Amino acid sequence: MNNKFFPSNFMFLLIMLLGIFFSLSSSHWLTMWMGMELNLMGFLPLINIKGKLLEAEASMKYFIIQSVGSSLLIMLSIIMYYMNMSWYSMFNNYMLSSLITLSLILKLGGAPMHFWVPSITKQMSWLILFLTLTIQKLAPLLLLSFINNNIFTLMLISMMSIIIGSIMALNQTNTQLIMTYSSISHLGWMLSMITINNMMTMIYFINYMIISMPLMFMLSKSTGNQLFNLSHKNTNNMLILTLILSLGGLPPLLGFMSKLLILISLMKLKLMIYTLIMLIGTLISLYLYMNLSLMLLINSYLLINLKKMKTSSTMMISMNLLSSFIFYPFIIMFINYAMIIFYKS
Repeated sequence: MNNKFFPSNFMFLLIMLLGIFFSLSSSHWLTMWMGMELNLMGFLPLINIKGKLLEAEASMKYFIIQSVGSSLLIMLSIIMYYMNMSWYSMFNNYMLSSLITLSLILKLGGAPMHFWVPSITKQMSWLILFLTLTIQKLAPLLLLSFINNNIFTLMLISMMSIIIGSIMALNQTNTQLIMTYSSISHLGWMLSMITINNMMTMIYFINYMIISMPLMFMLSKSTGNQLFNLSHKNTNNMLILTLILSLGGLPPLLGFMSKLLILISLMKLKLMIYTLIMLIGTLISLYLYMNLSLMLLINSYLLINLKKMKTSSTMMISMNLLSSFIFYPFIIMFINYAMIIFYKS
C-alpha cells in the first residue's frame, strides 16, 4: 500500500468489510442492498490505491458496472414489492426473479456478463485483484442463495461460466488475466450449488481463497505479469507449480476435493449431462494448468529450495497439500450425515 495514505486506506478497507458483514448479517433484501453499496463505496478508493492512471480508469469502469447492477437490482425489487406488498416474498414472479438473478450475475462478473472483468483486473495490483476475485463476491452470492425458483437459469449461467472461463484462459499470456478467467470458471462451480446446498458453495469458496491467496502472493513477487517471467530463476517454482495444479483440480490436492464434493452431489441429483459439461470445462482448464506446470519444470533450473521456506503463506500451502488427507474425510462424513438427516425429515 501507499504508506503516505495508509490510514485512509485502512479506513476504506474497514468500510468495505463492514459493508460485507452488513449484507451477510441482514435478513432483509433492502438492507442487503445497502450493505453492498457501502462495500462498493469502501472498495472504489482501494482500486486507485497507487494513484496511477490505469487504476483510475479501472475504478471508474468498476463503479459504472456495479452501479448498473445495483440500479437494476433495486428497481426490480421495488417492482416486486409493489406486486406482492412484501419484501420477504419477492420470488413468486419467475421473470422478475430471473432479471434479479441476471443483475447479481452482472455484479459477480459471471458469463455471459463477464465482459467487464478482464478489462478491469489487468489494471489492478495483485492485492486488489485478490479482493476483487474473492471477498467482493460474498454478498452477491448470499443474495443468489435466496432465489430458489429459477434453478435452470443458474445452471445455464454456471455451465457458460465454466466453459467460457476455461476456453478464454487458453490463449492468455498475462498471469492476471489467467487468474481472472480462472475465477470466472470457479464462479460457475459455486453457482452450480448455490440453490441446492449453500454449505457446499461456502466450502468451495473458502478452498478457492486458500489456494489463490498464496498463489497470487507468489506471482506478485515476479518481475512482471507475463508468463515467460515465471520461467526465470525463482526459488518458489515448486510451490507455484503445486498451487497451479491445485487450482486446476488435479488429485489429490485441495482443488480436486472441492470439485469432487460438488460432482458427487450433482450425480446424486441425477444431473448427469450437467455434470458431464462441468467435467469437460474442468479438463480444458486443467490442460492450461498442466502446460503452465510443464513450462515451469522445463525452463526453470532451480526448482527446489533446500533452505527453510520463508514465506508468510506457509500455513495455507500446507493446508492445500494436506487437507485432502486430513480435513476432507471429516467434511465428507459430516455432509453425508447432514444429508441423511435432511432426507429423513
